[in-house]
Order: sequence, then structure tokens, then C-alpha cells
Amino acid sequence: MKSFCTLGDAAGGFLMSAPPRSVLTAILWLGARTHPAVSMMLILVFLAAWIKGASDG
Repeated sequence: MKSFCTLGDAAGGFLMSAPPRSVLTAILWLGARTHPAVSMMLILVFLAAWIKGASDG
């Protein structure tokens, strides 16, 4: 478990804080119903916001 914490810290710490379940559900729901390009853009925007939020905190 200690190695997992070390790996998470090395990756910037954003892997250690999980996003809310409702956000993941919304991404999966929208991704299944939209064009693949829109789905990929949504995932990239979410990932960028998640990483930025983890580094601010």
C-alpha cells in the first residue's frame, strides 16, 4: 500500500482523490449517446479539471 501512495504522489497526487460518482455516471451516459469526438473532448475537459483541482488543493 505504501508503494501505491508513493506512486500517487509521484503522479501529482491527482490519482489519490477520486472524482464524484455522479460525474463519472454523467460522463458514461453522455459518452454512450454522443459522437465519439464529443465524448473524447468531454473526457479530456474533465481530466484537465480534475488534475487542476487536485494540484490546487
